[in-house]
Amino acid sequence: MSTREQLINEISQTPDILIREVLDFLLFIKSRSNQESVEKHDSPNSDYPSLLNFVDQINSETPTADNLQLPRDLSKNLDHYLYGSPKEEL
Repeated sequence: MSTREQLINEISQTPDILIREVLDFLLFIKSRSNQESVEKHDSPNSDYPSLLNFVDQINSETPTADNLQLPRDLSKNLDHYLYGSPKEEL
């Protein structure tokens, strides 16, 4: 006996008061399943290109020449460059 046949058999033996609850539960499961399949199908494909475009835009706006003009002792003397405290010797 298949699962469908077994379900039909059980439904035929179920009191009417429980049939409405079973129907509500079945409709809920079907709607949730349909919603998940739509989200799985639409969301990843539509979000990735916009995310990649955003990353490319940020990457193109990041200056690389300015990074070369930073002092060589910046990490050691960060307080000097930010707040004017005395420099530490290297």
